Amino acid sequence: MHRTEGDGRASWRRIRAVRCKRTLEQQCLSLASGLIRIPSLTPVSSALAAAAAESLCYLQSFLESGGARCHRLTFEGGHDKWGYPVDNLYAEWDGDETLGHLCFIGHTDVVPPGDLDLWRSDPFSGIVRDGSLWGRGSTDMKGAIAAFCVAAAACSHYAARSRARVSLIITTDEEWAAINGTQKVLNWMRGSGRTPAAFLVGEPSSPREVGSHIKIGRRGSLCGTIQMKGVQGHAAYPSLFNNPNRALVLALSILSSHRWQDAIEEMPPTAFEIVALASGDFGATAIIPNQAQALWNIRFTARHNPDGLLAQLQELLERLPDWARNHPDGASLANVAIIGHTDTASMPYYSSPTGFARLVSGCVTASTGNTPIFDATGGTTDGRFIHSVFPQAEIVELGLPENNGDDGGMHQANERCSITDLGRLLDCYTSILSAYGQLA
Repeated sequence: MHRTEGDGRASWRRIRAVRCKRTLEQQCLSLASGLIRIPSLTPVSSALAAAAAESLCYLQSFLESGGARCHRLTFEGGHDKWGYPVDNLYAEWDGDETLGHLCFIGHTDVVPPGDLDLWRSDPFSGIVRDGSLWGRGSTDMKGAIAAFCVAAAACSHYAARSRARVSLIITTDEEWAAINGTQKVLNWMRGSGRTPAAFLVGEPSSPREVGSHIKIGRRGSLCGTIQMKGVQGHAAYPSLFNNPNRALVLALSILSSHRWQDAIEEMPPTAFEIVALASGDFGATAIIPNQAQALWNIRFTARHNPDGLLAQLQELLERLPDWARNHPDGASLANVAIIGHTDTASMPYYSSPTGFARLVSGCVTASTGNTPIFDATGGTTDGRFIHSVFPQAEIVELGLPENNGDDGGMHQANERCSITDLGRLLDCYTSILSAYGQLA
């Protein structure tokens, strides 16, 4: 078979492309592993602040070597209880604003590792074993941060006049109160004349396969307690006690059985869940406690607000369903106290899947073979802060899979991400950055 000079050049281009891809994948893995080795728990105390800052310094060093301009932004206050100072990083590359401005949002803070006996290795080792990168934050979300940073640095080699502007926000407080993190950086961006048209949030976004789902919204979250006071006494003498457990159990049954009919597009309906219970003493089998309480959480759609939900919960205990109207403990519900933590509530958001979401979907399909499902399930993320500052912006969440087999998913012991998945996400981000300017 005769091979032409053109065939040889094409083969060499393919070889160079493969080598370049492997180099980027190695950079991504190295950056992610280095981030995991920094135990950057949310800096809710001064003792945790150094590791949080170190994670941003490590990232900043890589970004600046990749041509980004970086700003460190520290905010504090704003809340009576959760006003601890938070270190944030904003980075940007030059680009043509007329072609758009794409901003990535992520966080380097991680949840605590929990019971260390459940881990097969040090949760902050960042080791590669059995085809996976292990450690707290590998999935949520240091792997995604590394993938985007490497992709953005690689794409920055295009001429600035031929590419859209790219920026990123990295906070050290997403997993806790989030008072002085992403939201305040967004306000700083608006105040300094930076107006992204699209946001890409790197949170875990699909159950088990990269790109099977793309998040375009999240329900809000409201937490609170239900409290019932009684009279302590001997369990065999009803005249000597008033059992708070009975009314509490009835109240929780009523609230848990209520079904909201308020699903919006890809967003599931509002739902009430019991998170924790506290009552009595398991070491004292005949003593009725004098109080009982439950911790609850509501995930709610954009049809609700926190104050309205609290009023609705109270109404559900006043206007009982048919099955509870003749319950012997029904009258005691008048003494149940419902308390909601509206000051830390997370609001829902929904971003209609238009131009940017369709672009991301096409890039994901080209990179992974998956045709993504647009989805608005799951927990809250910093994506909820965007529309209050940039109401016209499009929002998409694309990250690593939430689960990794029977264990090792986000927030679990043995958290890890597949090296293959990390490479696929890097491909997705590179394709998105390359294609984004063509939307203009």
